[in-house]
Amino acid sequence: MSDDSFSLADEFESFGDELMGKSYEGRDIQMVVVKCETGTSAKGKHFIRPTLQFDGGPNSGKQVVDSLYWSPQSETAVRIFSQSLNVLGASPEWVKSEKPSMQQIAEKIKGATVIVNLTKDEFNGQPQTRVNYRKAVSAGGAGGSTGGGGGAASASAAAAVSLDDDEPAAGVGTPVAAVVPESSVPAPTPATTVAEVAPEAPSTDASPWD
Repeated sequence: MSDDSFSLADEFESFGDELMGKSYEGRDIQMVVVKCETGTSAKGKHFIRPTLQFDGGPNSGKQVVDSLYWSPQSETAVRIFSQSLNVLGASPEWVKSEKPSMQQIAEKIKGATVIVNLTKDEFNGQPQTRVNYRKAVSAGGAGGSTGGGGGAASASAAAAVSLDDDEPAAGVGTPVAAVVPESSVPAPTPATTVAEVAPEAPSTDASPWD
């Protein structure tokens, strides 16, 4: 495509309200982990980064990228991290007995279907989504659902609020990708056991990860 035929204005228009990013909110939302990455932050904190896709509803096919940081200096952060992994399918018992690598944990989480609460937030002026993992629906790993968001089309991904001190979440400062058409994610098979986490802690202005 030549510069003469390219219209940045049209490109901006195609993104609509999601040009500068978008956050989501709602309770008891079913989402599928379609991708999961691991890494280390600039501050040396290990993280698990699941990409969650809406499993039906008005936002079907859109995605939220969450970042779970291991911060042993904070008991609150440790509890949130372990409870979140438990719902995602990597229980503390499994981690202690199998002694998996971070990559193996990510592989076990991918494909899991979970119920979450989403809260709108902001980080450095960018819209963000805070994820609270509530309940497991079906396990990931080799036997889990992989969702319906694959293929050549790019899904819309909203960055989730980071659980690291000042660490920006994935995608901060970059435009959000285009929205894909509603995906045909198959209905998940209910798991024989359901993992639940404790009720959400009341919000506080003080960061527990400082």
